[in-house]
Amino acid sequence: MKKAKYILLLLLVISSCTVSKEAGISRNELRKEKNLAEQAMVREAVESKRFIVRFDRIYFRFGGMIDLVPRANFIIVDGDKAVISAAYLGRQHSFRPIAGITMRGNTVKYEVKDIPSKGKFELDLKVNNRNDTFDIFMTVGENGSIQASMSSIRIDNVRYTGHIIPIKEKRSNASEEEDLI
Repeated sequence: MKKAKYILLLLLVISSCTVSKEAGISRNELRKEKNLAEQAMVREAVESKRFIVRFDRIYFRFGGMIDLVPRANFIIVDGDKAVISAAYLGRQHSFRPIAGITMRGNTVKYEVKDIPSKGKFELDLKVNNRNDTFDIFMTVGENGSIQASMSSIRIDNVRYTGHIIPIKEKRSNASEEEDLI
């Protein structure tokens, strides 16, 4: 009788181990599918020119960094329109002090270079309005991480890191006043 109990207990333990192993495999598969879906969303956002870049950090010219509030430091690209709001620390080539970059403008240049061997995009854009022009160079990782550098005539080159957020599709019956930008 004791042998039968031990054998039954052994079978129960072995069956529970195989079930948990299968659950672990399915978790890994779900994680991989989620990553692939996220990569496809990032690719679609970059190619369709509809995304938001939220900056997490700013890097100084000679080393050092500061954590930023992503809600207040961003770039929005929506087709040919762009909005920039970012902190700035560095030299300026103007008589007025510059503590931040705030600009609404149009994307004059938008070039995407795909690097499939590294799983990255290189994005080169130029945003201008009547007063300023900013050259922005971004490297977009496959998981949505961003390394960006921004420069202008009035400021030195400044580097940021952050992440990309795709903008959802427009509603077909939305009017011009309801657009994102």
